[in-house]
Formats: sequence, C-alpha cells, structure tokens
Amino acid sequence: MADTDDVGDGGAAAGEVGRVAGGASGVLPRKVRASAPAVVPEPAGQAVRSRSGAGVRLTGHSQHHPVGGGRRRVRVRLGEPDGALWSHLTPRDRQVLDLVAEHQVLTTWQLLALVFPSEARAQRRLRELAELGVLFRTQPHRAAGGSKPFHYLLGYRGAELLTAQRGAASPRPAAHLQKITRILESPTLRHLLGVNQFFADLSGYTRGLGAGRAGLPEGEGLRVWHSEAWVREYYRPHVRPDGYGLWSQHERSLGFFLEHDTGAESLLAVADKLEDYTGKHHDTARALTAMVLFWVASRRREQGLRKALWAKHSPVPVATASRDHGDPDGPAGEVWSVVAAEPDRVRRVRIDELPMMIGGTEPDGTPSVLTRLPPPTDDEVDTEGYWTAYDDDADADDPEPATDTGTAPRSAATMPATPSEWLRSRRSA
Repeated sequence: MADTDDVGDGGAAAGEVGRVAGGASGVLPRKVRASAPAVVPEPAGQAVRSRSGAGVRLTGHSQHHPVGGGRRRVRVRLGEPDGALWSHLTPRDRQVLDLVAEHQVLTTWQLLALVFPSEARAQRRLRELAELGVLFRTQPHRAAGGSKPFHYLLGYRGAELLTAQRGAASPRPAAHLQKITRILESPTLRHLLGVNQFFADLSGYTRGLGAGRAGLPEGEGLRVWHSEAWVREYYRPHVRPDGYGLWSQHERSLGFFLEHDTGAESLLAVADKLEDYTGKHHDTARALTAMVLFWVASRRREQGLRKALWAKHSPVPVATASRDHGDPDGPAGEVWSVVAAEPDRVRRVRIDELPMMIGGTEPDGTPSVLTRLPPPTDDEVDTEGYWTAYDDDADADDPEPATDTGTAPRSAATMPATPSEWLRSRRSA
C-alpha cells in the first residue's frame, strides 16, 4: 500500500522489531488485524522536494497550505484565520498532534501502531493533515534504493494550535522551520526513531495490530509513554532516559525507563548510565518510579553489557534484551532477562513477567525493592550533592501545569499530565 499519493511508503523489513504495526515484520496491514512492514530507523538524508511543486526545500507544505482533503483546495497564507482547519480536526487528529509534538518525529508505521485502525486510513489522514499544515512530512532519500517511510513532524499550523492551548504566543515561522531542520539533520535522528519504534511496537502489540493477533483487554498493555524531555523535567536533571513507559497486564503494572542502545557507544559508557539512576548514597534510586530496560543492538553486545551492569551493584532493577531476538511479539515478547546472580531470575521472560522477576511492583508500577531501600542517614542528607525528588521546594518555581499532552496510548489519562502534577500525586499518596 502506498504512503505517497501514488507510490509506496517503503522501508526494509526488519524482523527484530516483531510483527506489529509501526515497525514489525510480516505482511502489510490492509485492515485492523494486519501488520505493517518493519521500519529500520536510519539518519535522514537530504529531503526531497514536494511533488506538489510548493517550492520548499523540505518535503511538505511549509508556507502555503491547501485546506481540505478533496480535489478542490483553497490555499491559505500563514497568519490568516482558517476556520476550515478547526472543522476538519478530529479528537484522533489532536492526539496525533500531541504525539508528534512531544516525540518530535514519527513515521507512518509508528503512528499507525499508536492510533490508527488501518494502513489506508493512516496514510490518507496523515496526508490530509500535512496538506492542512498541521503536520509536516518528508520522505528521506535511501541511498541503497527504494524509499524510507514518510517522517511526520509538527507543522506550523499545528504549533499554532498547541501554543494557543497553552495560552502562549505562536512561534515565528522562520523559527519553526529551523526547528524542523535541526530535527531532521540531527546526528541523533536514528536514535530518536529507534526509541519511538520501541514504544510503537509495544502499542501495536497492545492494540492487536498483526496477522492473527488479538488485542489485549481494555486497560492492559502500554498505558503511558513519555519522552526523554518529559522525564528529565521531572527528575531535573539527574535521570536522563530515552523514554518512560507504564505497562499493565494481569493486574500488575510495571514502570520502566528505556535506554536504547545503537551500538555507537562503548559498553562501559552504556553501563555507566546506570549510575545516574542510582545516585550518591542511593538518593536517586529512592525517588525512582520505574526499573531500567536496556534495549541492545545485538545478542553479543548484550552479553558484554550484562557483565558491565552487574559490576555496578546498583539497587535499581535492570533487565536487558537484544533487538535481534526474532520474537514475533517484539519487545513485548519473551526477550527480557533481569541482571541478577540467581539463575532462575536471568531466564528470558515476557515484559508482563518482569514485575515477578524483580520482587513485585506497587500499583503505580514502582519496583517494590526501591520502596524498601533504607532511608538516608543524616550524614548522607547533609552530603553535598545529595538529591531527592521530594524536596519541598522541588517545584516551587514550576509554571502553571500544562494541559495533558496526550502523548501515550488512549488510557494514559490515568496518569498525571505533567511532571509537577506527577510529583504532587506521589506526595499525597
């Protein structure tokens, strides 16, 4: 099925991400229960020019935006009121905007796995949103031939809508274009797409997108997904994961921080990230609400990383998995192994079994072992650099909490929308 007006939204298949929409192996989805081809995130090359002849450097409608999805389209200049835009936006469209705004760039298949019921509907609606100017899309060149999937970023009109919701001033068009360019030309784009692919795979499994696969019951699966920036704001700046997720299944919940390994860093450098989650005198560990998952590039690299992680002797629960496992359920499958000394705890388990392997979790997904850490001594608290997320003045300078970003699957409304709200909810618990 094509992801352009006439030609395919290509992308090489990659079995390591499982058969789920948004980056899974298997046949293309032609209805709700079908699956999409895998997406192997790679750095975006130079973007091609728009086939509509808009004359912009990056593919998309960045200066003039045709309104509506039919054949007759009216061009609207930036800065002019556009009543048709509001009449076209659906609740799902706004969810797409929230997702793209927080996670910066998402491909067609990732958005399909997150919110759309079918490939055809995803392609058609995403194209219409790009024509309306609320999304910006580009299809990077693939040097080896073929084509990469369309990449979607927040368009200028989409940025206007979201800033209006916050009561803030609209960004300047030139500044917004520079932001788009920085994202697409960033050396970390491949890493960002890989992180987003991980959560899209979990969402696709949750929703049952895949050949012969049934979705999980309502309220189970991936319930919350937040970006690195969201988490860093909450832990300011002690914890810097690639993302936060909350998985619920079989009446158990698991909060987790993702560390996505691309293979570019040394194993020691990757293992050193665990120290950020531990902190001096375990101060950071006491404030965590999640375990740490390392999503590693290969099995061989995973073996070396596990040794380096074990040498850290951190109280924070850690599990690893490699992307070349071949499990059809992707990161939701039987691919995870806890870093521990006991043989029965290091066996491969599914993501929903991890709470049992780490000694249980609290209702909010916090590993129980972290809640049982001994309180700090007075000497430790007085030590320079000691930090806790529960300082009374931790959010004294926080601005008014923003509205719910909606950047997780639909049931994410069960979680506070902003880091400051999350902090307040934990204090009152």
